[in-house]
Amino acid sequence: MKFNDLFAGLVFLGLAALVATASWHLPNPSQQPLGPSAFPLILSGLLALCAAILGVNGARAVDRGPMLALADWARSPAALMKLALVPAVVLFYLWFSEVLGFLITAPLILVVLFMAGGVRPGPALALSLLAALAMHSIFYLGLGVQLPWGPLEPIRW
Repeated sequence: MKFNDLFAGLVFLGLAALVATASWHLPNPSQQPLGPSAFPLILSGLLALCAAILGVNGARAVDRGPMLALADWARSPAALMKLALVPAVVLFYLWFSEVLGFLITAPLILVVLFMAGGVRPGPALALSLLAALAMHSIFYLGLGVQLPWGPLEPIRW
């Protein structure tokens, strides 16, 4: 799917407005002149500037093509099912990660995604286990992010 830059510029301009609105109301508990809203406001301003440039360039090119054009892959039901699989596994993680734990949920998700991408089951399982252990090590051990353990709670390290 190909979007005209005018459309993309308007979408990003709306996103910049949402970020600016949300960050404007962040409380400043320390009463510092630059509170927690300063960085998101600066980023939303930069995003708005880039969105405006993108939108102006897209408006100049409206006569050169359609606002929206479907790519060949977007007409394939198999490709659309693979695309729908990504939000489906995110929802699966949201619903089941507390019950099953990260070290069970992540490999399950990765095996499904690898196999949907054409990887054979053996390598998909091995890669999924290694990737889940690597992610767990980085986030839990390295960064101190509390990941759910589920039934593996008794062997927590």
